[in-house]
Amino acid sequence: MSEMTIIDDAPERGRTDLWPFWRKAYAQGDPLPKLAGHVNRPTYRFDEGDPLPEEYKGLLLKMLRHEGERAGNKSFLGLMGTCLELAEALFPNQETKLLKSEYLAEELKHAIMFHRLAVGLDRAFALRDVPYAHYAFHLPRESWADDAYFHFFVDLNGAFHSRDWRASSYIPLRKMAATVERDELGHSEMGYYFLTLICQDKKGKALAQHLLGKWYPAALDMFGRSDSPNAPRFIQWGLKSVGNAEIRQAYKQYVDRKLEALGVDLPDERKNRRFL
Repeated sequence: MSEMTIIDDAPERGRTDLWPFWRKAYAQGDPLPKLAGHVNRPTYRFDEGDPLPEEYKGLLLKMLRHEGERAGNKSFLGLMGTCLELAEALFPNQETKLLKSEYLAEELKHAIMFHRLAVGLDRAFALRDVPYAHYAFHLPRESWADDAYFHFFVDLNGAFHSRDWRASSYIPLRKMAATVERDELGHSEMGYYFLTLICQDKKGKALAQHLLGKWYPAALDMFGRSDSPNAPRFIQWGLKSVGNAEIRQAYKQYVDRKLEALGVDLPDERKNRRFL
């Protein structure tokens, strides 16, 4: 077996009854809502190597800085190291640790994909370390339940943004959007699976209810301010389809249904929020 065959076959060899989690979700139909914009705007299409308008390139780089999953981003690699340490310290058994390792493998795949995109866009940016600015990445993960919420909420944010990128005016991003969306939804489903295990007894369910007050506002805040002055510019250039308020509302409706099925009470959506 050649080295390339080994690499190409790796995802298939990683399959189990659970992994990849996206398989079951998409088998039941499209799990994510449509994000259709209602703004009349010019139709732009830019491919790698095309000259980009200055504002367009600036907005695209801003968006990719928030994304963070790049092989040249030292902070991303540090986050992956932290994920390994948390699994080793907090996860209850080998099965859950192996699932976390499959997650890491897919995130490293994304790092290669976004690195290639960044190199084609701006070589200096491709090598730039961009620390994670949003506070959701810095909330303490002190239990398995914390880590489960991190994946359920934060990876789902990535899936929703990737869904929006399917219509992106930047062709390299559009081409990879479906794969990233699928994987990130699977990572969110992994977190949700962990939560279902945690909530099987009263003590675990009480912990999940308590920690929801920490993670729920952070998850909603990840979409930024509803009145962001940048959102209309992203939409006008075709880098986004909808504004922050619209995508946050679609996300909230999705997570609320999942949380209600879990049997936990939903927090006040405005409590402890930093970005409304």
